[in-house]
Amino acid sequence: MGSPYFQFCPVAKAMELLDERWTLLVVRELVCGTQHFNDLRRGLPRMSPTLLSRRLQQLVRAGIVDRHVDGTACGMS
Repeated sequence: MGSPYFQFCPVAKAMELLDERWTLLVVRELVCGTQHFNDLRRGLPRMSPTLLSRRLQQLVRAGIVDRHVDGTACGMS
């Protein structure tokens, strides 16, 4: 996660998560409707698959993204 601001402000908490490199671009792809991992990779061709997976896991843990195993890789909450 990004640098902690040690504040309970919702904006500061959001920045702690979204401040990581590539995270906003992953969110952009999800907002545009991309749901499958390989489609996300095509939308972010310079991002490594390992880092994409890590960012998705962070977004799932934060409750921003729901992960579905039934064919849909992820979707915005």
